[in-house]
Amino acid sequence: MSLPSDSPNIDAFFKHFENILLQTWKETGFGHLEIDSERIRQDKIQVIIRGSTHYRYVVSNDEVGKWLSQ
Repeated sequence: MSLPSDSPNIDAFFKHFENILLQTWKETGFGHLEIDSERIRQDKIQVIIRGSTHYRYVVSNDEVGKWLSQ
């Protein structure tokens, strides 16, 4: 994999991470973020941010019954 000619610096990484985290908190308050890092050259570290917002619902037996009877 070739590197972009003008890779973002560490400040850009932290800003992007902060934006993803704040957006998750703003929307639902729930979420999952993973950060993977790997040295790909002597002077370069690849950092990948993986994120996904998770939603949780609690449904009662009565609600299930109502949906099944429709």
